[in-house]
Amino acid sequence: MPRYPLLADILAARKRLAGIALHTPLEDSPTLAAKSGAVEVRFKLELLQPTGSFKTRGAHNKVALIAAERPDVELVTASTGNHGIAVATAAARHGMRLTVLVGKAISPGKLERLRALESDRCVVELFGRDSDDAEAEARRRDTAGIAVYVHPYNDPDVIAGQGTVGAEILDDWPECNAIVVPIGGGGLIAGIGLWAKAVKPGLRLIGVQPSASPPMYAYLGSNSTKPMPIAPTLADGVAGNIERESITWKMCRQLVDEVVLVDEEQIADAMAWSLGVHHLVVEGSGALGIAALRARLGGLTDRRAAVVLTGRNADAAVLASLLAR
Repeated sequence: MPRYPLLADILAARKRLAGIALHTPLEDSPTLAAKSGAVEVRFKLELLQPTGSFKTRGAHNKVALIAAERPDVELVTASTGNHGIAVATAAARHGMRLTVLVGKAISPGKLERLRALESDRCVVELFGRDSDDAEAEARRRDTAGIAVYVHPYNDPDVIAGQGTVGAEILDDWPECNAIVVPIGGGGLIAGIGLWAKAVKPGLRLIGVQPSASPPMYAYLGSNSTKPMPIAPTLADGVAGNIERESITWKMCRQLVDEVVLVDEEQIADAMAWSLGVHHLVVEGSGALGIAALRARLGGLTDRRAAVVLTGRNADAAVLASLLAR
């Protein structure tokens, strides 16, 4: 049976991440509150993390645990960019060897950021078409005993690290009664939900996916975990299928109240709005919550909603096109 994370794992992760992951602030957005119908909206600014995304939490928590037990082991991970960046910085912190597998569909900006982290102990390897191919190869190397796989979402220690986001939100804003979270593999929303639903059972937890890559949305409607076609999307950080044996399926079924979809125009609009109104650079996957609220999705009327802005690692060409809008 797979191991699921516990509240105690999130508490331990908070201590482990002290001095590594920032306790990011909440920023008021009265304009978005008025647009969405919510009483109050605050952004959880995970884009301020040193690696540019929330992924630093789960990656550093997991790598620290591996390093404590097996410091000489080689690591492998698969990523669309942000997780790979986070694991590379964590591996460097502990002096561990790492191979980062990325599909050829990775955004040029994120690939460039990863290449900058290469060293004699960190190698970036292009493998397959997309994150699905890269994840399958990373799992194969783990099973073969070649390296230990630091999974982007299907791991209780990674999920516990991401769950520290939820703990910070409710510590800083006890009146919050809704949290809006982008969904890729489901690790972030599962971790946030584990903490938030235990502390505040009536809290409404809303996930957002791009319509181009909606596996969790489809699962909650059909109970099917079969791989599905994935189209190109501005939200490249959440694009891809979810492993069929992932613990996040069951956790999201238990914890998430609703998953909503946004289209590419809504994502682009949210990114441009963030730049123009809040002067925040938010990548496509990080802007999913804003897109949902601007479209009045998720049933947040009369709620006090925290919206997790997960990352800032947007491709330069995409930002240039948004500035031209």
